[in-house]
Amino acid sequence: MDIAKAAQAGDMTLEQSGLKVFLEDRANQMLTNTTIDFAEGQGFVLSGMQKESSSCGTCSC
Repeated sequence: MDIAKAAQAGDMTLEQSGLKVFLEDRANQMLTNTTIDFAEGQGFVLSGMQKESSSCGTCSC
């Protein structure tokens, strides 16, 4: 996750309450039905994220 001022080519733009989120296609697929929130002291919190099987066996590929 990174902070960007604008979408890159091919990104999907989602907007709610004035907040814009730019997602690459793969990230958009991974975050379907996911809630993104922000908590003081924790930062961004993702809930409801579907686990994805990874070819390398980790979530950090």
